[in-house]
Amino acid sequence: MTRWTIRRARARLAELEALIAEIEQEGTRMTQEFRGRFPDAPAYISRYTDRTFTRWRWRRSSSKIWRGGRPRGINPSIELMGSEGRAILRQLPEPVRKVWLRYERQRIDLNLSHAVAHYERMRIEDWLARRASLAQAAETP
Repeated sequence: MTRWTIRRARARLAELEALIAEIEQEGTRMTQEFRGRFPDAPAYISRYTDRTFTRWRWRRSSSKIWRGGRPRGINPSIELMGSEGRAILRQLPEPVRKVWLRYERQRIDLNLSHAVAHYERMRIEDWLARRASLAQAAETP
């Protein structure tokens, strides 16, 4: 069993912060690269800022030729391997489809790395807060 110390936990938090920053940069590069290569695509990869553990998602394009009956600016998220995503993939030429699938692999890999790092950070921060509460309670008569 690993024995956690406050010093070790804080050091690990610093490592995780650096890792999360690196993952964020890679995700930004991925989304910018995709948009540069496929500016008029029926879907695109987008960075979400909500508190879920899925940072990068596919969204439908709101371009007039792709949005269907939806109003402009309504870009719902989709799963590329779901029914709507597979329908989009079928519309693409084979070489482009293969490139999109490489982006999908990169996206899901980044999401996993990001989620695991964030979850570990949350657990360590919670542990540190609990330890601080214990120390404070021990000092209070």
